[in-house]
Amino acid sequence: MQYEKLVQNKVSCSINISNNNAESLRKSDDLKTVIRVYDGGKIGIAGAVGPCDDNFLLEQAKTKLSQGIPYPCNLVARIHRAEDCSGEIIADGGEIEVCRSLIKRLADSYPGFIFSNKINTQNYTASYTNSLDAQYSYKSNNITLSLTIKAKDSANIMDLGYFAEQTYYSEDKIVRDIGALLNVYNNISEIPEGAPVLIPAEVIEFLIPHMLAEKYVSGSSMLSGKLGFVIFNKNLNISVCRRRDNKQNIPFFDSEGTVLKGDEFPLVKDGVFSGLLTYKRSAANHSLPLSGSAVSDFDSVPSAGEEAIKLMPTCPSLKTLVRGKAIYIAVTSGGDMTPSGDVGLPVLAAFVYEDGKLLGRLPEFSLSANIFDLLGKDLIGVAKNDAFAYADETLIVANCKMNR
Repeated sequence: MQYEKLVQNKVSCSINISNNNAESLRKSDDLKTVIRVYDGGKIGIAGAVGPCDDNFLLEQAKTKLSQGIPYPCNLVARIHRAEDCSGEIIADGGEIEVCRSLIKRLADSYPGFIFSNKINTQNYTASYTNSLDAQYSYKSNNITLSLTIKAKDSANIMDLGYFAEQTYYSEDKIVRDIGALLNVYNNISEIPEGAPVLIPAEVIEFLIPHMLAEKYVSGSSMLSGKLGFVIFNKNLNISVCRRRDNKQNIPFFDSEGTVLKGDEFPLVKDGVFSGLLTYKRSAANHSLPLSGSAVSDFDSVPSAGEEAIKLMPTCPSLKTLVRGKAIYIAVTSGGDMTPSGDVGLPVLAAFVYEDGKLLGRLPEFSLSANIFDLLGKDLIGVAKNDAFAYADETLIVANCKMNR
């Protein structure tokens, strides 16, 4: 009989902002422990929220073996690794004052707008151990700003949004970023004909579920049968990336203790659809490599997740990629994709971009593209948004059809 233990702890501070006021602060401590035992090709799972007795959980997990859930063991052995990516972002206890200072400065600088929503800080730790002497630990922290912005003379619930996730705090840079939007908000511009479109990288979230191994093998994925073929632009690279230079609060190991070579697994490499999202059961069932994508709740069987996906930049600067004017998509509303890959994206706010700056706001329109064209023949490249100093936003630069 073998066993493994995963412990995750998220200590969060959330500040609620409404109508230019930091109204409330909420703190939470989310500690979860799961122990899994393996014997005879079966798995038993027991978990707890909050402090717990490991021996009690281990005995509980052993009794769950009687449920007869088939699962491969495949534990790693005698590997020790620790990674600490944390640092002080805001001094403990100073969150509400920092938030009030930011919102007051924004409200004073831009009296025609109302700022609302949330600012969150999180300290995250995770550890993994097993009966074969594998020991992993990870620690990080971050701050997330998710602000909605409403023009006072607007009938809309919101007109703009600003999102940033970082490992440090800079009021000056945040005010500069939001100023890049608001200083030109009332400069109504015409849509530049033939200009490329700058689309937030999150649009690939329409595609990623089709890379799940079980969906692919069942034939229900629009990518089924295409593994190993060039189906995207040769400059496109998408990976499961658990390197510390990717998103914070993503440890180098997944919830099954899988550690990737180089902390990365390619899903698309130079345009080739090269890998599927797997966890130990789907990899074993379909003879596939592990992608380090296992996720699980404290009391559930693992499954494949999408938490560490990264779209790799094709060049170091957006200014070098885009010559002349482009259309920057700032706020979208929903959007969907058909089974054939046709994407429809209503655009609520967009701006003219040129040479690292936003020049004026555009009227509302919708964008349509096929995902294979968007990431294929119509793709110009991928780069960071250099119009912002603080928000670490990745943009897809492509030629798309706009419906006015």
